[in-house]
Amino acid sequence: MQNILLSLTVVFSLLSGTTAGAGEWNAKKVQTLDGFDIPECVVVDAKQNVAYVSNVVAPRKGSGYDRFWKHDGTGFVSRLKLPAEVDMMRWQQSSPRLPLHGPKGMCIHGGWLWAADIDRVVRFPLAGGEAEVVAVPGAQALNDMATDGSAAYVTDIKAGKCYRLRDGGKHEEIPAPPGINGITFFQGRMYGASWGEKDVYELDPAGTKPPRPFGLKSHFQTPDGIEVLDDGTFLVSDSEGNQVVTVAPDGRTIRKIIETEAPADIGFDRGRVLLYVPLFFAGRVEVYQLEKK
Repeated sequence: MQNILLSLTVVFSLLSGTTAGAGEWNAKKVQTLDGFDIPECVVVDAKQNVAYVSNVVAPRKGSGYDRFWKHDGTGFVSRLKLPAEVDMMRWQQSSPRLPLHGPKGMCIHGGWLWAADIDRVVRFPLAGGEAEVVAVPGAQALNDMATDGSAAYVTDIKAGKCYRLRDGGKHEEIPAPPGINGITFFQGRMYGASWGEKDVYELDPAGTKPPRPFGLKSHFQTPDGIEVLDDGTFLVSDSEGNQVVTVAPDGRTIRKIIETEAPADIGFDRGRVLLYVPLFFAGRVEVYQLEKK
């Protein structure tokens, strides 16, 4: 019987892509970049050896979050040179022709950098040229963006909605939990973090299944950004919890790997295994080397 159980354990490990005693992920800070103004999101473009940082620009002190959702035309986007150098602090900024208010979540898709900007999406051509506005009718508080390689997606944290953006404005709604914030794709599957429900979810981009909660409410205060490592481990930033955690591929085991001030929408350089953590109120981006020990 013992041999049978051992064999079953080995088979399960091979099927799941994990092995007993495979180690745990740890984070070592390797760089801190300063000079940002309410940095909300980092997105990495490893092919071009750059990363982008959205800057909301707002008073750091105050009550409530309304000040981060003003149509004030003060936002901008920074560009980093990988692995950790500020290339242009104001790579894209607001203009009378196209004001940029409070850019937050971003993604790279189809030669464009897409940025959620309160009640619309603004996209910037990576090869240079004029930016464009992508209207999202009925949008209230657009927060994060992601791509599955075929389309760009955006969440509305206030409305509790997620949209697949289509040309011509014919966007499709993806079932999402209340307070949906960060989203990401990994191996054809879609995941999200709900600020309102304090949990992590698997979403169905086909729209046929309701969001599936992981059941981790007791571990978070306000889960924000989400990424997935190559072995299926989830990285989740918890803004008001002042932490970044790993969630094991089984969706149950949680470990705090970073304790830092108000981490927002994290970015991940898969090739270098570097994690970029924007500190919303501190005006910094911290860079961590991830290692499995």
